[in-house]
Amino acid sequence: MDSDRTTPADPVPTPHRPVSSEPHVRLIDAVLRSSRAGASWSAQGGPRPQLPRDWAELWNAAVRRQMDLAEQPETEARRAVQDILDQITRLDREADWFRTDPMLRDRAVSETLLHWTGLGPDVPSRLAQAAWHRQRGLRPVDYDRIQAIAAAQDDWLAAWNTWSTTR
Repeated sequence: MDSDRTTPADPVPTPHRPVSSEPHVRLIDAVLRSSRAGASWSAQGGPRPQLPRDWAELWNAAVRRQMDLAEQPETEARRAVQDILDQITRLDREADWFRTDPMLRDRAVSETLLHWTGLGPDVPSRLAQAAWHRQRGLRPVDYDRIQAIAAAQDDWLAAWNTWSTTR
């Protein structure tokens, strides 16, 4: 594929944005790649995509950066990073423009990070950020345990697959 074009299935980072050293951005890029691989796997089957080997490192670096930038305690920073990821992956699933327009996607990611870190709470997307806050439930996800959760899901699916062949 020509590196100047972007389709909905293209992994991030996009051609106009080099790989970032910012922990939040690196984690978001990994999460979007993983989410897209999972969606492709759900549609096409095959081996389940694996999380990046450095998943825990990416997560912990983003949490530490969140603690520093937002001056939050660790628990609050973990919740904020979780909310950032939830919002970005939901945009990726539900907003066509997010998948198809790399410049809008990058702006949305930047504004979301500025908002959640407190570095720029008065972003143009502040109404969307406020709406996200309003609709968020209290359903915590433990991203530190995501590999164990994925393994448990694999075991669950394997058990059902075994069951389906023994009937």
